Amino acid sequence: MRKLLIGLVFMFSTQAGFLIEPYMGYQLGSQETTIGSSTYEYALGGQLLGARVGYTLPLLMAGIDVNLGTMDADVDSAPAGTPDTEYDTRQIGLFAGVELPILLRAWATYYFANEYEQPDGDKYSGGGMALGVGFTGLPFVSLNLEYKMLTFDELEDGTTGAKSTLSGANELESNEILLSVSLPLDL
Repeated sequence: MRKLLIGLVFMFSTQAGFLIEPYMGYQLGSQETTIGSSTYEYALGGQLLGARVGYTLPLLMAGIDVNLGTMDADVDSAPAGTPDTEYDTRQIGLFAGVELPILLRAWATYYFANEYEQPDGDKYSGGGMALGVGFTGLPFVSLNLEYKMLTFDELEDGTTGAKSTLSGANELESNEILLSVSLPLDL
């Protein structure tokens, strides 16, 4: 039994690697919040650049995911006179996944630091999770599809710097789909 354990440890340690995976993509989705008795709904769309950096074992991968982007938020439904807006986005999360030998990858990401900043300086902060799949049939390239479910529960006023906690229906809920191309390098 001891020889089997030593053999497994040796096998996994010789097959382990360091993952660097830069990616770029386009995200789209919807966002909703309630302020007072009014509901605000936005259609989202924008570009994103990021990277996953981590460690790989046979069939497994885990690490940190960091991305930056810009997103337009166009009003779908809101009180009259509500303007469209845009965000500068920053997200940091931890991911874990599997690399299947049939040219597919799948992962889940827990975002613990999300920040969407509007041009007037107002910042929404929160967290969320994402589920992703990638097709690695092309040389050196992965085509990816990711679904993000994010909740922003803190608002910092860009003018005064005052922070307020959002709860219940006042939270900013965002559901997004990210279509991306990445270069997974297993070193």
